[in-house]
Amino acid sequence: MKTKFISLLAGFTLIMPVWCDDAADSANLAALQKSAKAYVEAFNKGDAEALAKTYLPDGEITRADGTVIAGREEIQAFYEDELAGDAKSSVALEADSLRFISPGVAVENGTLHITDAAGKVSSHDYTSIQVKQEDGSWLTASVRGQAGDKALPAEKMSALDWIIGDWIIQMNDSETKLSFEWSKLGPYIEGTASLARPGGITDHVSMRIGWDNARKGFVSWSFDGSGGFVRSDWTDAGNLTWLMRTQGVTADGEINQYNQFCEVESSRQSFKWTIRDHTIGDEVQDDMVLTAVKRPPAPKGTTANTNTSKSE
Repeated sequence: MKTKFISLLAGFTLIMPVWCDDAADSANLAALQKSAKAYVEAFNKGDAEALAKTYLPDGEITRADGTVIAGREEIQAFYEDELAGDAKSSVALEADSLRFISPGVAVENGTLHITDAAGKVSSHDYTSIQVKQEDGSWLTASVRGQAGDKALPAEKMSALDWIIGDWIIQMNDSETKLSFEWSKLGPYIEGTASLARPGGITDHVSMRIGWDNARKGFVSWSFDGSGGFVRSDWTDAGNLTWLMRTQGVTADGEINQYNQFCEVESSRQSFKWTIRDHTIGDEVQDDMVLTAVKRPPAPKGTTANTNTSKSE
């Protein structure tokens, strides 16, 4: 046995380690690569007919729930339904193994990575049977998908790529500046905020955002300059909107809890940030609706202040 590598393009490049018998020649591997690339390109173009043609006429798809889609006509209809709508997803294939069980039949095991229009990544294992044709090309006889999302935290975090950079919030006589960047320590986003008020009073907040694989959602922590902190559990509400349920403790030891709603504008150049149901101890706080606008990066060699109100 020996290892060969095939690179598959799909929005980004994935390396496919292929385990095959020494007898399997490079022509077969190149043809299988071409077939996989055709599938990826057809999906990313939204071409259901071309996707169906990557299967044998009597090919089939077995979904994770056991549903079977059989024949090119049903497969094309399945992909037409999957690709319907304005918000397009893109895919990438990463094959973990490829085994030739005969000169013209190969079993492929791998992972299908799906990135939706909002940048959210999900990854699913699959097993496929590939059959060689008379002209040397390969078509898919069957694909079986497996339930569960195995995308790594670093891949999940790509859905928050829009937040990276510097932002400003202006409200009445105060100004809040926010800055976010990818952490050098792992799959996290680090953030800072400064709220400047009249009289030279400035509140500072530091933040970290990560992925909670237990609850399958983002989680963030915020620490203010006085010693208070909050934790926020994020829920993806779709359409670049997140609900954050937040609870923590003020520097005085009072329970601080509220709900936040972050609605990102389609251009990713602004977002609306709403704070509701806010209580500190037994005292009810006013609701707030703020708009953050992206600003140019701070000049090189300077440190950007960042934004969040005291409640963040």
